[in-house]
Amino acid sequence: MRGIGAEEYAARQEAMRRRAAREGFHGVVAWSRGGSGQDRYADVHHLTGFYQHQPFVPDAPGHWRARGHAAVVLPVDVPPAISNGHAARTGWEGHGRVAAMLITDSGNLQEPRPVARVRVAADLVDALAEQIRAWIRPGKVALIGCEAMTAPWWCRLRSVLPGHELVCADELAWEARRIKSPAELDLLRASGALGVRAMAAARDAAAPDATEADVAAAAVAEIIRAGGAYYGMGISSGAESHTFAASDPAPYSADRRLAAGDLLRIDLYGSVHGYLFELARTWVVGEEPTTEQRRLLDAVRDSVLAGIELLRPGRPFGEVARRCQQVFERSAFATHHGLPEPEMHGGWGHGLGLSFEPPWIIEDGPHAGERAEAGMCLALERRLAVHSVGGAGYEEDVIVTDAGPELTTVSHRAPEPAARRP
Repeated sequence: MRGIGAEEYAARQEAMRRRAAREGFHGVVAWSRGGSGQDRYADVHHLTGFYQHQPFVPDAPGHWRARGHAAVVLPVDVPPAISNGHAARTGWEGHGRVAAMLITDSGNLQEPRPVARVRVAADLVDALAEQIRAWIRPGKVALIGCEAMTAPWWCRLRSVLPGHELVCADELAWEARRIKSPAELDLLRASGALGVRAMAAARDAAAPDATEADVAAAAVAEIIRAGGAYYGMGISSGAESHTFAASDPAPYSADRRLAAGDLLRIDLYGSVHGYLFELARTWVVGEEPTTEQRRLLDAVRDSVLAGIELLRPGRPFGEVARRCQQVFERSAFATHHGLPEPEMHGGWGHGLGLSFEPPWIIEDGPHAGERAEAGMCLALERRLAVHSVGGAGYEEDVIVTDAGPELTTVSHRAPEPAARRP
């Protein structure tokens, strides 16, 4: 499936400049990391279509700094101090049009190339400082991707750029990515469909005597065969089903074998052209659920689906969260077990696109009064953990449309049957 076109990336850059100018910034720096982890890559990717696959390598003074990261420099206008000679050295060509510069340590790039001029440097931090001096007038500079900028790099930029004030401005990026374009929505639909297929492959592998690793391998293989990117998962089963995942770097166990009657819980996330799916399912292995297991499965599923039904333009997110909570409180599970501590600090979901992002769907949170808008993509979810019964999770991804909620990950609307028998 084709990704985002060059024209849309150029339009995003221009829109970001306008947002920054309205807030009094003289330019924007987007900073991201790569390494195939899909954490904190969204800001550079959203503006240029570039993903840095080189993993992070600790700094080696005099040789490299910030390996595995990338930066984009966007001035809001043409700095008047740039001379023609300086322009040639820094990549500025002007011609009445403001440029974007991508700084990376990757010199050989495949097609399609990033929608930006490219500057290759071993020391990304000092190269970024030089580019800011050349392209952005002294004053306030918006930094998006703040969480990926380590303290030593931030301090270095501040020390060598005394005339530029770097200001954390991640809200500019959240605003830019809040409403998805038609091309983005198509990618989110494709991503959701891939997530459903990967989860189905996991379910087919979840037979008695299989390991958690067998189940995980089936899901990951399905993602990779389709050309998607595996991001991560949390998987647990049996007596450990109330946990999110193993404490080891591998979230699955190659030793724990599934037994008939075990609860198997999976949170799975991956992407198509960078656009994420995130879904959660829980099954009983090899047998029909017990009464208590059925109550648990019904509670997480029904409460999430009740919130999805309300996701229409104009609906406050606090109201959506309240509806989810009301349905959960009326469930047979809550009637028999009370209200356990929520696993997500009371949240019922979040925005979804190139990252897990605002708005947060929570009854009394900072976004409770914000309203759903057509073109948003959201993930609604709930996970429960009760030692006496086990753990369960349920999650769907949904696009808000004028005609109502559109699920991109829908697979089973009826109660989940048991996983297959051997």
